[in-house]
Amino acid sequence: MTKFSTWIFAGIVVLSYACNRTSTGTEDAVEVSDSAVITKAITDTPSSLSPSVQLPKQEPKKIRVDDHDSVDFQRYKVEADEVTKHAPIDWTSYPEAKDFKTRITEAYQTSEVDFAGYYVMSIFGCGAGCIMGFMVDVRDGKIYDLPLGEENSCLFAEDRAMGNLKSRLFIAGVCKENPEDKKVYYKAYLWDEEKKEFGKVGADAFLKNKLN
Repeated sequence: MTKFSTWIFAGIVVLSYACNRTSTGTEDAVEVSDSAVITKAITDTPSSLSPSVQLPKQEPKKIRVDDHDSVDFQRYKVEADEVTKHAPIDWTSYPEAKDFKTRITEAYQTSEVDFAGYYVMSIFGCGAGCIMGFMVDVRDGKIYDLPLGEENSCLFAEDRAMGNLKSRLFIAGVCKENPEDKKVYYKAYLWDEEKKEFGKVGADAFLKNKLN
C-alpha cells in the first residue's frame, strides 16, 4: 500500500467512527428524555408532592337542620273521628282546581288522610324551585288551597310542605339565606277549621327549641 492510499484509508476509518458516535449520541438523548418524562409521571402523585404544593380543599358539607324534630306539631293537635270512606271530590267547590284534576284525583285515590284529621294533600311542582298544592276534605270532598306557590317559596329550602295527620300546623317552607347557614326561618300557617282558611303564624308559636 502506498503512502497516499494509507492516508485515504485512515481518513475513511476516522469518518466512520465519527458518524457512529453522532448517531449513538442522538439515540441516548431520546432515551434519557423519555425516561425523564416517565419518572416525572410516576413521582408526580399526591403522596410524593413536596410540602409546598397545596392540594385542592374539599367542599364543606351542607349543614342540615333537623327541622322535623324542632317543630311541635302536637301543640296544635286536632281530635278527629276516623273516616272509613272518602266522599267523591266536589269540583264545584273550587272550579279552578279542575286544571289540576289528574294530580288531585290521583293523590285523593291513593293517599291516606295526612293533614288536620280529615284532609288529603296533593302537592306538585309549578316551576323551578316552586311547588303548589291543594287538600281535599274526605268528609264532603271539598277542595282547598294549600299555602304554597311562589309567595311561599325559598331561595334555599331545607324542607317544604310539612304537614301532620293530627295537627293544624302547616309548614310551607324551612328556609335559609345561604346554603351554609345554620340559621333558618319558617313560612308557617295554622288551619282554622271553622273559617276553613289558613292564617300565618310565627316561629315562636311552634318551635320546641328556638333555632333562629
